[in-house]
Amino acid sequence: MVRGEKALDQQEITFGIFFDKEGAFNNTSYNFMCAALAKHGVDYTIVRWIRANLEGWLATSTVGVLSRSVRVSRGCPQGGVLSTLIWCLVVNEMLARLNEGGVYTQGYADDICLLVVGKFSNTVSGLIQWVCGAMSSVCQLIPTKPGLLLSREEGNSQASLNHAYLG
Repeated sequence: MVRGEKALDQQEITFGIFFDKEGAFNNTSYNFMCAALAKHGVDYTIVRWIRANLEGWLATSTVGVLSRSVRVSRGCPQGGVLSTLIWCLVVNEMLARLNEGGVYTQGYADDICLLVVGKFSNTVSGLIQWVCGAMSSVCQLIPTKPGLLLSREEGNSQASLNHAYLG
């Protein structure tokens, strides 16, 4: 909130996006997971072993006496330490890239908050589109919680607080 209030005091347009990634562990591609592992210095042999385990994973559903198994094409099994570690590495890569692009980011588990600030609405709008594209390319991430829009009113030096609901 302090960053948003400071931007308002400086007559800047500020937009906050709040993400709660439902199915975060289920929707991340193997390529992004393995790239994040490699970028963080995990030995290539271990990355290959993890990928082989992920690609060999079967999901089985049983109803009564009927059972059906399918090979999973993305995500990782939940309940273990490895899936949480991999998700954190993927998110860390994504947040670092967004921070380098001028977007203030914070994340905890599958909750992510982004703050886009700019003097001009076109700048803010362009950054928001870039953010959504970058995040959805990594893990099909879309906003599932309301966003909060802090902006200055056109032609008015007085800042106002406006709410924009994204979901």
